Formats: sequence, structure tokens, C-alpha cells
Amino acid sequence: MDTIKVKAIVLSSADYKEKDKLVTLFTIEHGIMQVIMKSVKTQKAKMKFAKEPFCFGEFLISLPSKIITGVEVEDNFFELTKDIDKFYIACAILEAVRTIVVPGEKNVELFIETLKAIGSIAYNGVNDKYVLVKFLLSIFKSMGYSLALDKCSTCGQKFVGKRYLNLDFGEIVCTGCKSGNCMEISARCHSCFKILSETSYDKLNTIKLAQKSEDEALNVLNINFERRFNKKLNLL
Repeated sequence: MDTIKVKAIVLSSADYKEKDKLVTLFTIEHGIMQVIMKSVKTQKAKMKFAKEPFCFGEFLISLPSKIITGVEVEDNFFELTKDIDKFYIACAILEAVRTIVVPGEKNVELFIETLKAIGSIAYNGVNDKYVLVKFLLSIFKSMGYSLALDKCSTCGQKFVGKRYLNLDFGEIVCTGCKSGNCMEISARCHSCFKILSETSYDKLNTIKLAQKSEDEALNVLNINFERRFNKKLNLL
């Protein structure tokens, strides 16, 4: 019986048998893994603290049973539990990761991006919606659906006047290139995309955008996420 050590963050956990939990990990080494935590539903369980979403650390996993035999926690992002709005936005990030990552497929870039985003919400005092917008933009870029911020994705001309999200291809296009299945996005929403994509997570607290622009940006990105991955994120 072999044992592997992985660096991971808990995405979710579900009841499994009477005292166990079936835990979904996002690991830096192997992508998403489903593992078992034995007897962690009891009050005296040594690893009960590690079964909750957002727990980040090193997990020892016994193979082939996929049973967790030890955990060294680095952070549990406990601050998220003190603000329900931040908690839900952070949950949306984990939900997005569960949706797009293929089990067993390594994605180091997304793993690092996920930790940066969650850490920013928990500790940096930033607008949590800014973080989610930036995170979703990074997801689209990494999956080959990068949103054009300066020029039309189809003709390459700079945007003048109205611009649209092509729902079939997940691209932002100009008036001349829009098709029937497009939704108009405002200039302020488009500007929000550009500003947040170009601002690092640790600098997000230095900017201030109109609430209408951040709300529209999240709505547009959520619609785009649903079209690309057949899953709408719960942002309530």
C-alpha cells in the first residue's frame, strides 16, 4: 500500500457512511481528487478541522483506497466565515473550479490563481466582487475564451460605440461583427473587465468602480460561464 503527499485545498465534502466524509480536493499535483476521511464526523476526530471547504495544506493519502491518513493545515481561511457575502463569493470560486477542472488533470496555474483569489477575499480587505470578476476573466483566458479588452475579436478594430458578447463563441465583438446571438454590454462594464484584469490581487483595494459596472460585469461573466461550461454560478 502506497502513500502520496499532495498540496491541496478542500472544494467540498459530503456525508459518506455513518462517520466518514467523501472529500473533493483540488491538488497541485493531480488536479481534482475524491478521497475519504474516516471517522471525521465525531467530536473527538483528530482531522475534523480538515474536512471543511477552504482548508488548505498537505494531505497524506493512502492508495489505492484513497483514504486520508494525515493532514498538515497551512490555512483554513477562517475569516471568510465572518462575512456571509464574502463567504458566498469565495464559494462561487470553488464551484467554478469544480466545474472546469477535469479529475486527474493537473492545472498548477489555476491552483495558484485560486489561492490568490481566496486569500484576497479573506485577508486583503478588497471588494469581493472585484476578486470574482478577475478570477472568472482568468478562467476564460486559461480555457481559450479570453475576452477582448481593446479590439474586436472578429475584425481586430478598436472598439468605438457599442460592443457585444457573442454567446456562441464567448468573444466580445463590435457592432459590425455582432450576430443574432449576442448580448450588448456597456462601455463601463467593458472598462471594468479591463481594469480588473490588469490589476493584481494585492492592488485591488486601490481601485473603486461604480457598483452598476461591477454588478453588470458579474452578470455578464456568469452568463458567459453558463454558456461555456453548462453551469450557472450561485452568487446569492
